[in-house]
Amino acid sequence: MKIVMVCAGNLCRSPMAEALLREKLARRGIGGVNVSSCGLEAEPGRSAEPTLKQVIGAAYQRLNGFRTRPISDEIVGDADLVLAMEERQVREIVSRFPDARGKVATVASYAGGDDDITDFIDGYQGSFLQWLESCYSRLDASLDRIVKKLSENNASTKRGVQ
Repeated sequence: MKIVMVCAGNLCRSPMAEALLREKLARRGIGGVNVSSCGLEAEPGRSAEPTLKQVIGAAYQRLNGFRTRPISDEIVGDADLVLAMEERQVREIVSRFPDARGKVATVASYAGGDDDITDFIDGYQGSFLQWLESCYSRLDASLDRIVKKLSENNASTKRGVQ
């Protein structure tokens, strides 16, 4: 299974989600899931925001060699699941890549919630670090539910094969 996390610049939210999901899958021993990220407006080749290390701790190591990349037909076409941070990003992805319909959702909605993980530039009232910590707490909870869902699907698939 290939999961792609999407935000605007592929600098903060989507790399954070990528690293956290990779870490959670590894801790649960769930294999066969490839997690990556990209951005709707990403400049290719940049490093993830260095402050992420302070916020996500050891999971930051899962971003070793990370470079930003813009969303593309190939990335979307190759993905089984595309998880964006905001509903407006879901709409943009489906508009730009109509074949993605049915495999695109927000992280929160796929996890059973309804809260967008909005960008700092959209009027967040605290510091940049506080915003990253807020994103972390919301992503952490949603990704726990997603890992549980993937774990249940993985167990169902294994039972069906036996």
